[in-house]
Amino acid sequence: MDTSKLWVAVCLALAAGGALGAQFAHEHLEGAKPWTGENFLDDPQEFHFAIIGDLTGGERPGIYAKAVEKLNLLRPEFVMSVGDLVAGGGVDEKSLRKQWASFRERTAKLEMPFFYVVGNHDIWTGFSGMSPARQTSIDLWKEQFGPKTYYSFTYKGCLFVCLDSMERHDYYPPREALSDAQMEFVAAEFDKHRDARWRFIFMHKPLDWTSDRWLALERRIGKYEYSVFCGDWHNWCTATRHGKKYYALGTTGGGWDSNAVPDLRRGIFDGIAWVTVTRDRGPVVAHIEISGVHDGDTVQSSATTRGWIEAPLDYPSHRSENPAKYAEETNAALIPVDVEHGPGYDWHFRHALVLRQGRCVPAGYDKLPPGRRVILLGDETASALKAEYGDGWCAIDLGFKGDRVENVLWRVVEGELEGYDAERVVISVGGHNKGANSEDEIAAAKTKLAGLVKSRAPKAEVVVK
Repeated sequence: MDTSKLWVAVCLALAAGGALGAQFAHEHLEGAKPWTGENFLDDPQEFHFAIIGDLTGGERPGIYAKAVEKLNLLRPEFVMSVGDLVAGGGVDEKSLRKQWASFRERTAKLEMPFFYVVGNHDIWTGFSGMSPARQTSIDLWKEQFGPKTYYSFTYKGCLFVCLDSMERHDYYPPREALSDAQMEFVAAEFDKHRDARWRFIFMHKPLDWTSDRWLALERRIGKYEYSVFCGDWHNWCTATRHGKKYYALGTTGGGWDSNAVPDLRRGIFDGIAWVTVTRDRGPVVAHIEISGVHDGDTVQSSATTRGWIEAPLDYPSHRSENPAKYAEETNAALIPVDVEHGPGYDWHFRHALVLRQGRCVPAGYDKLPPGRRVILLGDETASALKAEYGDGWCAIDLGFKGDRVENVLWRVVEGELEGYDAERVVISVGGHNKGANSEDEIAAAKTKLAGLVKSRAPKAEVVVK
């Protein structure tokens, strides 16, 4: 379609009242069309940012590193925080520097800006006024991030105010967290940016929400549109005060109570807040579990490249080993080969799933008593053996309906036993070879399969049915 025709198509769409977006064009179709009529969400004023929750208060290792990876996949324009980024704990300067170095090293892997907010672990709350450890944490914060512990910035017409809810915490527990200076700072910034599209307040402690001082501030800024984000509570929850949304964020690796379990209803999970700033609706907030974000380029990385989608393109022989190795072999059951068309299911897709499971064994698998981990390998008769392994056992079903011995050989060569550290492998296969192979050929193939299994799972007892 040349430029003139493209412009005509856009004008026709506009005239028809079906404008989906200024960049959208199509060949001129009359009547019903195979798409809906909503506008594209391509407003140049719309943008996305993410917020991480508490890391500390008993950080669980590895979770924040995963969050950084997921944020790079989601690609927000920047990442905010609500404090508690290091453990703190009233430690000496050397130890605190080491904590900050670890956090900054992990955060440096983000591909977008990150904004720091003070938490009660970052600037240590203390239990008895201005202790030396508390002063050390304040000095180190200012050395790394500048002389002010609270600040503001604007982005695409929106105001962001980041506060220090530790400033007045000279005792424990804290109550009136924000100083008069910070209260005045918030009000002045709101007045200064009275034409802002939206305003966001970030602080760690949410305890000032119910105080008379905070209520006085709300009266001053209530004419403006704003949202408040806090941390500290280690569970995700939302409240509405005077028509304004207040969000307490949960954890992005921070500690949970010893009896806590992940529970969406109670807001207990590791995640990030995803904020979309719209032109007309203000911010739209979504909470995303870290475990629910996956890399589309690697989610099938452990699937065989000789099967599934790529098999017709780069491995048309469908053999996992060099075919020349079997040039003189007359017993087809001894030649590992995959299945092009399985009986009613995607054989290669299931094989890919098995390989992935090998890197993520079922819950409790590693805590079973010795000798209780078993793999059932073969065709549907292997799957049927699962009924024999009840309580106290973990039986992994690697029975593929319709498989011949050569198909199971292929799967083992391709790595299906890796990662399970099985203590017993039960083989049941060969029924589907009858009619195509002699009894002796089937027996020879099963012997080869048992030997291959033993080489790939040397700790396992191998049982052939």
